Amino acid sequence: MQLEAAHAVEITKLVDYVNRKEDPLIQAVRTHQLNSNSAVLQKARCLKTEVQKETKKMKDSIAEKTKERWHGKRMHGQLPRNLDDKLVDIEQSHRWIKSGDIKGETESTIVAAQDQAISTNYLKKKMLKEEIESKGRLCKQHEETIDHLTSGCPILEKNVYLMRHDKVCTHLHYSICKALGIETTDKWYTQTFLSQCVKTEMLQCCGINQYTQTEKLQQMGQI
Repeated sequence: MQLEAAHAVEITKLVDYVNRKEDPLIQAVRTHQLNSNSAVLQKARCLKTEVQKETKKMKDSIAEKTKERWHGKRMHGQLPRNLDDKLVDIEQSHRWIKSGDIKGETESTIVAAQDQAISTNYLKKKMLKEEIESKGRLCKQHEETIDHLTSGCPILEKNVYLMRHDKVCTHLHYSICKALGIETTDKWYTQTFLSQCVKTEMLQCCGINQYTQTEKLQQMGQI
């Protein structure tokens, strides 16, 4: 079967080469093939579809096996195991990788963090077997893991996490303004928040009654 597959691939490649090449001698061969209704050409046309199907099957199989190995890794497989299809939009979560909007070094740092490969105290002690304290260098309370650094450190939550939250809100605010045709700055990170009258206009454009929402929250005891 492997020999037959290799034969089919080579015939298909040869015919594609003849069809693409602009060399005069190759053009003569191509003209002869077309005029003589060559059996090789007919066979290549049939094989091309089969080769494409088999190639797709092979690529899909390799991708699936790679995914299984990734999931099976104790450390590097934490991210894919934690991505619940019902709660997380997988396509949107990985969109930043395809967009190419960030620098290479930034992308490599993010991927390293997702793979739990950042040099934390926990990694050094548990994986690299270094004689070191595995607790966080800032809080001295919890294991210094990637999850702890990104969302669980009581020291960082007072400033770094708050700044991150504000940046996300600024970007969301900027995107809503652009969608509603409200004037914005050139860059999202230079956007300033709106006056109360413009906020009311935005809520009305979205079909939200500001006062009704406030009254509901008051009744629920949330404000």
